[in-house]
Amino acid sequence: MKKSIVFFLTILLPLVTFCGEGEIVTNGPITTRFVTESNIDQISKTIEIGWWIKRDRGWHTYWESPGDVGVPPNLEWELPSGVSFREMLFAPPQLVKMFQVFAHGHREETLFICRFDVSRQLVTGENLLFKAKASWLTCYKTCVPAFADLEILIPVESEPQRDNKWIPLFEKFRAENPVEAPKSWLLESEAKLSKPPGSKKEYVTMRFPYPDVSKLPTFRFFAQGRYVLSNIFQVPQIYQDKQGNKFLDISMELSYWRDSEKKYLEGLLFRSDGWSQTSSKFYKVKLPLR
Repeated sequence: MKKSIVFFLTILLPLVTFCGEGEIVTNGPITTRFVTESNIDQISKTIEIGWWIKRDRGWHTYWESPGDVGVPPNLEWELPSGVSFREMLFAPPQLVKMFQVFAHGHREETLFICRFDVSRQLVTGENLLFKAKASWLTCYKTCVPAFADLEILIPVESEPQRDNKWIPLFEKFRAENPVEAPKSWLLESEAKLSKPPGSKKEYVTMRFPYPDVSKLPTFRFFAQGRYVLSNIFQVPQIYQDKQGNKFLDISMELSYWRDSEKKYLEGLLFRSDGWSQTSSKFYKVKLPLR
């Protein structure tokens, strides 16, 4: 009986002792840490680390393209040898408000995923230390800039060990991650520039196919960069061409800070009831400006 218990613990222990999280840091209304869903395999060429952020009620931070106001969170990395930073994937944006200005950001709890490339052979038994100086701007009735030193130590092992606490959050991130809009959908869509006579304001109207006019969910376009104003209401209008095809038009005022040489309208199109054949509510959109 005793030998059976020892054998059972020997098998189970690696699965329950791995802790995929760094030290938690609280700074004002923000609580944050680095997390991972598993250890690192010795043949890994890509590593993913999550930046977990929890905001107090009412507070928000900003998306990578914050809109009319705001500064996105940032990480300055200090990495193990043979490891290089590739990209940080932000959680899908939400519409947030600072005083009377709407912007693009995040409330409550989110996970950002940081990806790294490995250029050397990892050794079983070594520990990789990932350190970064984090910075962010969090706002509610006022704005508070903040900094924190974050780190996480991840072992290199020959056998996978996973942290069941964080796996669901990584899976949720992947399920909600924006997807590429179908090519057929993009071919039927357009982005057209206009300027009303006598007005200094300029607009871009995004038109995309929408055959089911009996049901109109909420749409919101989150533009990359500061190309269109975020502090505007986006009200879709139904359009029908001469062939009877139905579309939705979203007209948006161009930002004062926009790049006048920009050739494409880029961003994420949110649909409240989701897009077909995907669990994501966001299409990645890139349309030539006409």
